[in-house]
Amino acid sequence: MVESFMDELAHAAGQDPIAYRRAILSGKPRARAVLDLAAEKSGWGTPLPAGSGRGVSLHDSFGSYPAVVVELAVTPYGEVKLRRVVAAVDCGETINPDTVAAQVEGGLVFGLSAALYGDITFEGGRVQQSNFNDYRMMRMNETPPIEVHHIRNRENPGGIGETGTVSAAPALVNAIFAATGKRLRRYPVDRRALISPETGNRAISGLPVIGPHWVVRGEC
Repeated sequence: MVESFMDELAHAAGQDPIAYRRAILSGKPRARAVLDLAAEKSGWGTPLPAGSGRGVSLHDSFGSYPAVVVELAVTPYGEVKLRRVVAAVDCGETINPDTVAAQVEGGLVFGLSAALYGDITFEGGRVQQSNFNDYRMMRMNETPPIEVHHIRNRENPGGIGETGTVSAAPALVNAIFAATGKRLRRYPVDRRALISPETGNRAISGLPVIGPHWVVRGEC
């Protein structure tokens, strides 16, 4: 919520989202460092094709500083295609850097899955989803390349288990806004809200929610 609103403030002020954040980070060199590193490694500001966008999130969470940039494309039919995720993290003194990368990667996949597909529905007072057969996770073919850039120092060690998870959703919806101009303020992402006017009711959004079958949202 906070980082999505920060993005709204930046656009309301007519400023680039990363430049806007930089301007309020005086006295927070660790946050500024991960933001700058994520911007550099993601190619922030370089041109993208039409219908594509980048979104950023920056947190001070669990004693660590993660910055994440999501790059994606949104089709006229409202489908979100993740292209690349770049993370920069400062979690203080580190014993095993491979564990840091693995935790950030896993947290991002978990957070992106929740933002894209984590819908819980009720019928007759009961939750309809029971396991991963009808509560889906992001699949291998949907998972984009994930880069984790690690700033190592001698600061007190911070947590790393959930930093990627909390960074995923705001970076995702901020990228969707950059790609479409449509601001989403709840998740999971409602693909019907992203359908282009020219496409109309011809759009479908396939979400496998019951075993191998596909549920079609919209009309065709």
